[in-house]
Amino acid sequence: MPRRLGLASLSPHAPMSVSPKHLLHFEGGNALSVFRAQALLARLAEASPRIVGVSARHVHWAWSDAPLTAAARDKLGALLAYGEPAAADRDGVLVVVMPRLGTVSPWASKATDIAHNCGLALHRVERVTEFRLQAKAGLFGAKPLEAGELHA
Repeated sequence: MPRRLGLASLSPHAPMSVSPKHLLHFEGGNALSVFRAQALLARLAEASPRIVGVSARHVHWAWSDAPLTAAARDKLGALLAYGEPAAADRDGVLVVVMPRLGTVSPWASKATDIAHNCGLALHRVERVTEFRLQAKAGLFGAKPLEAGELHA
């Protein structure tokens, strides 16, 4: 029988959780307007001239003690459906930006309050941003960005 891991078991220093935690994943919308994408691309190109494109989308995670009912999942999905749809572009280097572990972002605090006011039994709703960096293609395709380029 497969073992379910609680969120507490993800940290080597946290006590073992008795009850499993349930995570739900919701695709989000576009995280960058055209103007912001162009401005960010100019800054990224300064760090590495090989970066020729950038896109970003939001992804939402919801944490509950028990699985949500279909109606509750639909309600939460409706709450998290906002903004322009994200492009289905999955090319490029993935860079995930999220709050530091152990902190609760202002966005998560407000979103969790809204979910509670809508009758949803959740511990937390959090939003992360997935950036995709496209590198200049050469004769044999795009060479992966090096660690130094990613760090910059």
